[in-house]
Amino acid sequence: MTPEQLAGKLKSLAPNTQVNVVDLTGTQDHYQAVIVSPAFDGKMMIDQHRMVFALVQSEIDSGEVHALTIKTFTPEQFSKAKK
Repeated sequence: MTPEQLAGKLKSLAPNTQVNVVDLTGTQDHYQAVIVSPAFDGKMMIDQHRMVFALVQSEIDSGEVHALTIKTFTPEQFSKAKK
């Protein structure tokens, strides 16, 4: 799975979801992703992470994605974090 393919899958979370995916090792199976989505509004961080991992569970189970580190934000949280 390429970083672009992973980003596309993560963007399917909700309209206006923004994603930045980095291949940490160059092997296309260890990734870091920052996901900013209105789908996270009102949800605890653990629930946000569960939503993300549900999207890529089959790739994790198959080994196509070996490691995925994520940071999740609502749009409001992300705008505050950037300051």
